[in-house]
Amino acid sequence: MSNANVPNPYASPIAPPQYPAKEIVGGTGQTAMEYMRAYHFIFENPNWTTTVAYIGLCTLAAIIPGVSILLQLLFLGYQFETVETLLRTRGTQYPDFSFGRIGDYLGRGIWPFLISLIVGFVLAPIMYVAVIILVVIVALLASAAGDQAGPVVAIIGGIIGFAIFLALMLAIMMLTMPMLLRSGLAQDFGAAFQFSWISDFVRKMYREMVLAGLFMIGTALPLALLGLLACGIGICVVMPIILLAQTHLMYQLYGIYLTRGGQPVPMKIAAMPMMPPGYAPPR
Repeated sequence: MSNANVPNPYASPIAPPQYPAKEIVGGTGQTAMEYMRAYHFIFENPNWTTTVAYIGLCTLAAIIPGVSILLQLLFLGYQFETVETLLRTRGTQYPDFSFGRIGDYLGRGIWPFLISLIVGFVLAPIMYVAVIILVVIVALLASAAGDQAGPVVAIIGGIIGFAIFLALMLAIMMLTMPMLLRSGLAQDFGAAFQFSWISDFVRKMYREMVLAGLFMIGTALPLALLGLLACGIGICVVMPIILLAQTHLMYQLYGIYLTRGGQPVPMKIAAMPMMPPGYAPPR
């Protein structure tokens, strides 16, 4: 008698099933970015209110000293699990946030967190020096222009300086985002440093990356201000929405990159995350 259908009595009763070890190749069929969909998709999950509420509760925990680093690991892990699930379901579903899988999120988030830490350690001094130089140049120009023209020069110089600063931020984003994406999907530290892949990603996706970055700045800042104005509590609703929107933009960027002939990131066997009732993985 075959034992193929006999359940394993030693298997963990809470262990989720697993995805097959299969690369996402050929893209998702999407050929152009759909920026507003990054927000619309959030409400397609029947459990979106629970997910937003749980992430919001975690955001509240940031007031506890020493917890902010754990939250970064947690959110990065959930983000890349969501990106992978969206890829495997072609954008039809994203996983619920579950406190029962916090260990999985932390484990997955450690690699992109380390990458962001290293990149920040290297680039933060450069940005700091660049800001100081810009401020000094504007101040010297305003001083040289005299009392009459000085304020005008200061305003114009400030606008130009802000534009330069924004351009530097976008340039850094274009470097770090592919590194984080690759390490988060591969669940590997060394994968982030395959610079031939990074340069190929940037070459194929630089326009969309810049527009996605500007879109997030243009939408996230007003949302964050609204959250702060709502006695500060609103930030617990706004931050999960911003997090999920950023996640969907990463999914779109990677899917379009594959559609344009990009090289897929090798993925490990992944545990099936918490999905809405009635969901069945694609075959």
